[in-house]
Amino acid sequence: AAHAEKTLMVLSTYSSTSMEVVKREVPDGLFWFQVQFAVDRDLTRSLVRRAERSGYRALVVTVDSPVLGKNVDAVMRRFYMHDGIRFGNLEASPENKSANVKAMVSVRDAHIDPSQSWDDITWLKSITSLPLVLKGITNAEDAEEAISRGASAILVSNHGGRLLDGLPATIEVLPEVVSAVRGRVEVYVDGGVRHGTDVIKALALGAKAVFVGRPTIWGLAYNGEAGVRQMLAILRREVDRDLALMGNCFLQTPLQQVKTIRDRTRMHKA
Repeated sequence: AAHAEKTLMVLSTYSSTSMEVVKREVPDGLFWFQVQFAVDRDLTRSLVRRAERSGYRALVVTVDSPVLGKNVDAVMRRFYMHDGIRFGNLEASPENKSANVKAMVSVRDAHIDPSQSWDDITWLKSITSLPLVLKGITNAEDAEEAISRGASAILVSNHGGRLLDGLPATIEVLPEVVSAVRGRVEVYVDGGVRHGTDVIKALALGAKAVFVGRPTIWGLAYNGEAGVRQMLAILRREVDRDLALMGNCFLQTPLQQVKTIRDRTRMHKA
């Protein structure tokens, strides 16, 4: 669906389908691979090598989840995974082959290294030629450190707000990160993108691109691949329409000059 709609897809380490199978099914697709630091660094190295061989174009390194948070929303909704689902990229694990959900969760929990640090970014940079996109940066200090460690891009993200309660919205911290980066690397953002106006606001605040998560799942649940394509098409149409309604249909006016009603209210009160 992403390839058909001319956009990229980030494949998770914990995908139920391996990176090789995904790339084989869509050989011309633009794919990035999400990775977290494993307790066993040889496993991390192996995943990186596989991503390189499979033709993935970048590594999206999750840096804000050294441990797993409690997903209260999932608990309240009584969400659970069915037995039979496995981590396609971790097939070598005996627990993973058991196809038991509890064993699956134990594999994931044991896989993530809680002691990871900035030095691990330096190490990862040293073992691959793929660009590193650091996901989970939400302040200027971390943005500076990310660049000094060799990040090629920064993805402002708070994991959808589902792991740590009380985090600021990504749209609120985006300007701080963009200001700190000063154009040295590209800045992306995710979290809460539901409408074309959300995309426009992010671009106006300096993001180079916007990523969507939950809407992809909703589209998939609604109608499979066609549902995801429909979701992406709707989002694109909304962006085009809303830019036209703003008199900015050809991006001739710098988006940074765009002010929302909330911005104007603040200016008036000041």
